[in-house]
Amino acid sequence: MEKDKVQEEAGIETREEEDDESGTKRERESGEIEGGGGEPSRKKRDPEAVSRFKQRSAAWFAKLKEEFERKVAEHPDVDWSDSLAIDASSYRKDWDYVWSQAYGSFDKITPIPPMRYTTADPGPDYASEHDAVQIFCVKIRELRRGLQWPIHVFGLVAARDVIDHNRNIVFNRTRDDCQLLTQEIIDCHVSKKVPYLLLTGPTRAVVVVDPVDFEVALKVKGSIESEDKDLSFLAVQLTRISNISGTHLINKEYTSKLSTLELTFGYIVRSVEATINVRVIDGSWPEEGFSARITAHTSSLKDYRVLLLDSGYEMKKMSVTADGMIELSRRVVSVEFEGELEVSVAAFGSNCNYMEAEEKFTPRTMVKARPSLMLAFVNWKSLSSGHSCP
Repeated sequence: MEKDKVQEEAGIETREEEDDESGTKRERESGEIEGGGGEPSRKKRDPEAVSRFKQRSAAWFAKLKEEFERKVAEHPDVDWSDSLAIDASSYRKDWDYVWSQAYGSFDKITPIPPMRYTTADPGPDYASEHDAVQIFCVKIRELRRGLQWPIHVFGLVAARDVIDHNRNIVFNRTRDDCQLLTQEIIDCHVSKKVPYLLLTGPTRAVVVVDPVDFEVALKVKGSIESEDKDLSFLAVQLTRISNISGTHLINKEYTSKLSTLELTFGYIVRSVEATINVRVIDGSWPEEGFSARITAHTSSLKDYRVLLLDSGYEMKKMSVTADGMIELSRRVVSVEFEGELEVSVAAFGSNCNYMEAEEKFTPRTMVKARPSLMLAFVNWKSLSSGHSCP
């Protein structure tokens, strides 16, 4: 509107000129202009108005520059060449302003556990099936500005939804417990040291009512702490309210100063939360020389699996409790209410022994898998769109 006003003051009547020019051309071609074929007259711009227009433009740019310099001075630690990092810094400020009084500090982790309403009888009226986000893979697809593989990565990845607006942790490692990432390009479901983060969450379902926020703050470890670098710093919306009618897969990429991060997640319609446990029911798990890979997938997205445990990923001994319960890295999966969940367990021995078991589940079931290997059971929970906390 301001631009139109200024143009009017300057005597700039572009559309009228186009109409006049077009009309004059038609008249010239039909021989209706006296003297034939003369150049059409054009309206001239007022030099003083044009000068005022230029002065206003210069003042506008000067104001923008002044505002930018003020922000740089207020936030000296922000890399202003990284637009995603700038947005992430603003996100924290906006979140504090809107939500901190109701939901606590920005760094607060969601206190809502899985299986929240599993034993509630009857459950609350506001608990029902809702659309959800199922995060499959977070990959560092590319390094930039001279950063070289392999890299030792630490930091966090989290999602925030309308339930409590707190962090629902997907990945979280300290500087002393980095994950080694390499450039090896293979499928994200293959058990090797690759550019994929070893995820440990979410700890409960990520519910889509309002848009879901995706937060990343990853660093590359240097030889000393002062040499650590920001690998990826961003805060973006994963979803928007829309008329989505079916479950589908989504891939997104976010390029910052030092890396390109690739996220693969599923949009699951009318879903419930499945909490998975796996237990050895016959014999005991070998102390060493044996590892396992446990995954889960839904029938609607059968080509993409949620990696629940890979004991061979970092050559760590698998943790099994005294009663045979295997401690999983992840155990929460979102499944369509009318869908089906399949849990797979593959066990590998140092002497090339191999065992595998698969079992399918539907909501509110408890089914044995192969008795010789394990018992897998699933707790189901409807999702709440309310803002209450337990």
